[in-house]
Amino acid sequence: MPERPSAARPRASVSGRVPQRRCASTVGYPGVNRTKPASLDGRQEDVSILGKHAEASQAADHAVRIHALDSLRGVAAFSVMIYHCLLVWPSLYETLGGKGVPFFRTEQDPLAIGLLTVTPPSLLWSGREAVILFFVLSGYVLAQGFLRSPQPYLPFVTRRACRLLLPCIAIALPVALLAELLGPVSQPEVSEWVTGHWNDTVSPRLIASHALLLEEPYGLNSPLWSLHYEWRISLLFPLLVMLAAAGPGMAMAASLACAALAVAEMRLVGSNWLSTLIFVPHFMLGVLLAREGTRLPAQIADMAPRARLGLLTFCYLLLNVRWLVPAPGLVIDLFNAAGAALLIALVLASARAQAGLAWPPLAWIGKVSFSLYLVHVPVILAALHLAPTGLPLWTVLAAAVLLSLLLAWGFFHLAERPSIWLGRTLFGRLGVRRIGRAAA
Repeated sequence: MPERPSAARPRASVSGRVPQRRCASTVGYPGVNRTKPASLDGRQEDVSILGKHAEASQAADHAVRIHALDSLRGVAAFSVMIYHCLLVWPSLYETLGGKGVPFFRTEQDPLAIGLLTVTPPSLLWSGREAVILFFVLSGYVLAQGFLRSPQPYLPFVTRRACRLLLPCIAIALPVALLAELLGPVSQPEVSEWVTGHWNDTVSPRLIASHALLLEEPYGLNSPLWSLHYEWRISLLFPLLVMLAAAGPGMAMAASLACAALAVAEMRLVGSNWLSTLIFVPHFMLGVLLAREGTRLPAQIADMAPRARLGLLTFCYLLLNVRWLVPAPGLVIDLFNAAGAALLIALVLASARAQAGLAWPPLAWIGKVSFSLYLVHVPVILAALHLAPTGLPLWTVLAAAVLLSLLLAWGFFHLAERPSIWLGRTLFGRLGVRRIGRAAA
């Protein structure tokens, strides 16, 4: 996750013309600064190999970072936490727990379930949809670094390993100790989702599997499943960037073919060696959106208000299609990914949306979003274990939410931020070494 720019820079209007020849210019959306590296006629004067790479590394670190998208990621992480809190109740787990039963077909109260699933606020406790948004956002953000400057494969993968694996390593042992000490939650009033955690015998192999994202399922900390796929996509990501250069149509066709191949392997062979390919289209949508630059957000910004409202409604329907139309889960994921890409474009096109997402509490949650994603399920499970008998579930879960936010802040400073620093440092050193060899 690249860092945010540390200083404000001049703004450029989304509807303004961007010069084709960029000379120390800024290109951006309303209220957002995106600075291109200074260059004249494609040259830089009196810059050493080390200086060139330092600039490339800095560009990769601070690359095209839009603060509103950090907050959007934070909202998504918070919604995953609320979603997992709701899954504690058996009645809600039956409907919200991934089965995707349309509200009008549920055996429970259709009105109550409808309010929980198809109303606009329901996106604030969406689980799967938020994870799909993570995938598209990652594709968008990672592609920015490649679009600004070439990134050698080894430094890129090393940096991603530091960004994803080191925090997972840091959280694995404490969670394993909790699971060993407390065991599975056994209260009768909780759902199967709760009792399905912490059942495995804790062993070095299990801890290593969680720490290094080796294999599913992740019974100690279930949100790791999405990082399992994000790490594997990272290993393929430079190929996705090259494929995107062939054009949106070709890139999406190839991505969908990859997903179809993975599904065929699972259905026909019964294995899941290619399961990572299922999520290639989701990351590809982010890459293609990044390649569009200011073009698509500018087109949206120039639309009439009614047209933008219609686009926002369409985005909402794409994100909520799970509860509206019965369809295979993987198909629904693709609709969700399209909705996530459209949501990102809408945010990039709207100064008002960016101003709202710049609200300090949202900016703070965005900053610690990855840490919050890692710590919240163990906190929920531990809270259910340690809560006094007879305490209402909602009270226990409210305390778990507050404690998760507090621990996310601590984990960010103790584990996540040092991992980011180490990744940046290794990226720079490995890149300088490779550039030096090429120059020799």
